[in-house]
Amino acid sequence: MSTQTQTNEPTQPLYALEITCPLGLENVLEKELHSEGLTQTRFGEGQVKLTTDLEGMYKACLWSRVATRVMLPIAQFKIESADDLYDAVKAIRWSDHMSATDTIAIDCHGTNHHIRNTQFGAVRTKDAIADYFVELSGERPSVQKEQPDVRIALRIKREVVTVSIDLSGESMHRRGYRQQGSMAPLKENLAAGLLLRAGWHKDCGLTQLIDPMCGSGTFLVEAAMMSLDMAPGLGRQYWGFKGWKQHDHRLFQQLSDFAKNRKRNADELGLRFQGTDRDQRAIAASRESIKRAGLVGIVDVTMTSFQEHEFDIDQTKPGLVMCNPPYGERIGDEMALIALYRQLGEWVVAHARGWQFMMLTSNDHLARQIPVRPEKSTRVINGGIECRAYLFPLLEGKIKEDVVAQAAMTPGAQMFANRLQKNAKKLKKWVEKNKIQCYRVYDADMPEYAVAIDVYQDWAHVQEYQAPKSVDPEKAKQRLFEVMSAIPTALNIAESQVILKQRQRQSGKEQYEKLDQSKHEMIVEEYGCDFIVNLKDYLDTGLFLDHRPVRKLIQDKANGKRFLNLFCYTATASVHAGQGGARNSLSVDMSNTYTEWARRNIELNEFSELHHQVERADCIEWLKQSRDTFDLIFMDPPTFSNSKKMADVLDIQRDHGELVRLAMARLSQEGELIFSNNYRRFVLDTDLEQEFTVENITRQTLDPDFDRNGKIHQCYVIKHKH
Repeated sequence: MSTQTQTNEPTQPLYALEITCPLGLENVLEKELHSEGLTQTRFGEGQVKLTTDLEGMYKACLWSRVATRVMLPIAQFKIESADDLYDAVKAIRWSDHMSATDTIAIDCHGTNHHIRNTQFGAVRTKDAIADYFVELSGERPSVQKEQPDVRIALRIKREVVTVSIDLSGESMHRRGYRQQGSMAPLKENLAAGLLLRAGWHKDCGLTQLIDPMCGSGTFLVEAAMMSLDMAPGLGRQYWGFKGWKQHDHRLFQQLSDFAKNRKRNADELGLRFQGTDRDQRAIAASRESIKRAGLVGIVDVTMTSFQEHEFDIDQTKPGLVMCNPPYGERIGDEMALIALYRQLGEWVVAHARGWQFMMLTSNDHLARQIPVRPEKSTRVINGGIECRAYLFPLLEGKIKEDVVAQAAMTPGAQMFANRLQKNAKKLKKWVEKNKIQCYRVYDADMPEYAVAIDVYQDWAHVQEYQAPKSVDPEKAKQRLFEVMSAIPTALNIAESQVILKQRQRQSGKEQYEKLDQSKHEMIVEEYGCDFIVNLKDYLDTGLFLDHRPVRKLIQDKANGKRFLNLFCYTATASVHAGQGGARNSLSVDMSNTYTEWARRNIELNEFSELHHQVERADCIEWLKQSRDTFDLIFMDPPTFSNSKKMADVLDIQRDHGELVRLAMARLSQEGELIFSNNYRRFVLDTDLEQEFTVENITRQTLDPDFDRNGKIHQCYVIKHKH
């Protein structure tokens, strides 16, 4: 709505604008508007109201780095029915704002008892505007969703409706330098607002900015544009006000030309903008944004980790570190990030003392890994996630030098660390004597800490057992943090080499599906055999540690034997059989993933493919069709499987009798079947003991790292009766 001020001199009409912004940055937006001379303001939730003339409106559009949209309310009314909405919208003098031949788009926000969905509200508004112009001129505007001449916003809050012209036309975070569909979720106006909150602006005196996990470089580009006094709106080709009737093209062009001339010379300012990221796509996107923004040679990004990069830092001048590290969408991701946040904290303390450090994260547990107490924090929404931007002054006296130990060792973490150290000490002699590289050091010894921890050389593989619904999720989460905090100190393992997964009952192909794409593989040794293990990509690692004694038993029995490995997984038992002198071996499994892994394990140990074969098949169907005979058979079927690759659903308690009989049909008269499974309530079919000689060897197949858990698996040696 516009009003004419009554003076002797002709004046520009004044407009009461509503300028929206990210929640939490309202006062930053207001301060920014004041710096451009736009002082008639008051702010509310997610917006600042500004009274100004046309020139002031254009300035807000060109120069606001924090604003999301510039809205001009033209009517506000109460409604008691959908017809009231139609009538009130139609009563607006639309000819003051647009022509009948213009294209329009209508955004409806909010509902009430009368307007039950936003689409209906938008349609009724469109009908009212169309009918207004039909009555006026016989013509009607057409709808165009993308970049219309005039964009109209309808806001419904209870019974009150506000109709506005969207002068920005589309979100003002779109500066024009970042390509549509870019991978970065951090919007430009949010990044700019946080930089301003951290104290970065064109006259702040700071000349160095580092983003150690820069993603697509938004912080770096926005900071450089601020320092060079580059108007963020100059790169935009589309504005909503360009189709608005009261738009003054000449005035806007003058202000745009003036904005272009305000740009500073980078060479005279001695500025440094540096970023790193390990993701190739992120760096490619960052470099493209830098190029499109005209900042090549001013902003520098490198594809590497911040831990390894040598930043060009002038310790005599103050600077700012800005960072938006990953938050961890899943609990496992979150725990794995503890090491990253600690390394980030250690890095900023070591390299940026005397500077400011701002970090955006949704996770206060992770924020506590930074060895500095935050001076202040700002609540914002990033990509639909509630976050906080923490500002840390990296000043002497503010830094907690022993923060890693302090942050990690809560009373619960200390108690857990003590248990881990006790367990590790108990196993130490056995591990060293038998040259064990992979073993279990903890398995839910304390019920409240329901995890299993396995050591793989100098890595820790942590599996969280799914908590019952009766356990408070926040309490379970806190205990898991304590576990992850305790492991590096208790086991002397680097924080970055602690991997967390959550165990749930798996069925069908879920047990084979990838959890990650990192392809993190390592080779471990066991009784002269080498195995490929993968700690990250799958739920299981490729090596069942509890079967270590069973594999050693197979190695001891295999000399000169024909060996069959059913449900072979990664064929570790076949490798042991080969190491023990088996004449030949056949490994059968229905998983493409694991049969390929099995072949690689066999190749790694330099056994001939001719004598040590791998076959992908449903083991039950294979047994029914095979006529081959074997001297030693190992069968370790899953507890339950409903994989589509199987002919039938497998339930080990129900089906083990048939499985054993099928396997015994392939066993030579003097041969042995080693039958194992990990069903904790398993009971052997008594009929099998009548038909065959059965020996329960479960206790003999539990090494010291599993002797507390007598039901980790059940194991039997089965022979033909003579």
